[in-house]
Amino acid sequence: MLRVYGAGELSESIGILLPVPRPEAYSDGSGLKDETANARGTWEMCGGRNVLDVDPDSLLAWGVTSGADIYCWLRTGDDPDVWPVLVCGRHTNPHFQVHSSGMAEFLHRLLLTDEEFQEETISVVLPKKHSFVNWREQQRRLEAGLDPSTGEPW
Repeated sequence: MLRVYGAGELSESIGILLPVPRPEAYSDGSGLKDETANARGTWEMCGGRNVLDVDPDSLLAWGVTSGADIYCWLRTGDDPDVWPVLVCGRHTNPHFQVHSSGMAEFLHRLLLTDEEFQEETISVVLPKKHSFVNWREQQRRLEAGLDPSTGEPW
């Protein structure tokens, strides 16, 4: 997913984070560092190992939603292509869900499957028509005075 499309915004609701800090993309240059810290803090605040028995250092954020969900990889080995997805959902039940699929398959299921899967894994309603805007295009639109998500005038 990241090799082909890169970071950006999916369906105006899901932010795919840059894997490395880039000052031109984030005002503080943080990349995914801050969201990984947020996911680890949420895991600890919600009960830690009593709720989800994982090493907090194995959590690595790759996405956020406009509903304050954090999507992470659960690093289980050396091959990131097989890392499961961990949902840290603010308004999902349960708050933590492990999905054995990788990131690309998870997003595919989230966008193209039934509403039950969406209700479990995201705290916002996704639009019926899906879109993706790369972070560079978002920056270009913002600098041109346009809505970075839609490209329309503010």
